Amino acid sequence: MIRLVTWWPDWPPGNYREVTMHSLNLVEGAGILPKEECKQLAVLAQELTHTFETAQVFRTYTEMVVSVLNDAKHPTPDSKYWQAVREQKVMYGELVSLSYEYRKKQIQVKKLQRSLSNEEDDLEKEITVIEIEQAEWTLRNMEKIARDRLREILEWSKIKAIILPDMKYGVEDVNDHQLEAMKQRFRAEASLVTKHTPVADARNILALADMAQKLGGNVCALR
Repeated sequence: MIRLVTWWPDWPPGNYREVTMHSLNLVEGAGILPKEECKQLAVLAQELTHTFETAQVFRTYTEMVVSVLNDAKHPTPDSKYWQAVREQKVMYGELVSLSYEYRKKQIQVKKLQRSLSNEEDDLEKEITVIEIEQAEWTLRNMEKIARDRLREILEWSKIKAIILPDMKYGVEDVNDHQLEAMKQRFRAEASLVTKHTPVADARNILALADMAQKLGGNVCALR
């Protein structure tokens, strides 16, 4: 007798309670835990739903502002803006790439379902069902990741809008602001060099600070 765990039902993305309840059924149906221990897990269903829904995937707003756009690395509003542009671009690109993987995984599920309908061997059928369930679990996690990528994309949009009024240079050419930002950054880093700073590190930062200072406002001097 083939023991088939019910396939993942269709539900709207973001229905974390259904995801949790179905995954709990999968664990119990697999027999990997004794029934009494499965009951202990089932008691945590509401907590696990909350965990799946709220667990951090990508950076929080606080991390984006404090860690990514800190004054040490990005001392000017313009440098913060352009870093936000870079971060937003990466996050959007990853969302597009994930969308391709999501579509391929959906097709994989359809192919597995087709194989199942044509399969005559009971053990092969059971393996195929497991592969379908595993692929569906992957799809649920992809949906979770996609939503958090969207959240971060929107957060970067808010940050850019906040920074925009304080910018000195335009938003069309990243190069316009860089010399001023680099002068401030490298000057600050050079002030931290002491006799205990490794020679290679000291030489590098002092050279950067010196070069930025020499160029002054004429970055075209090297062209």
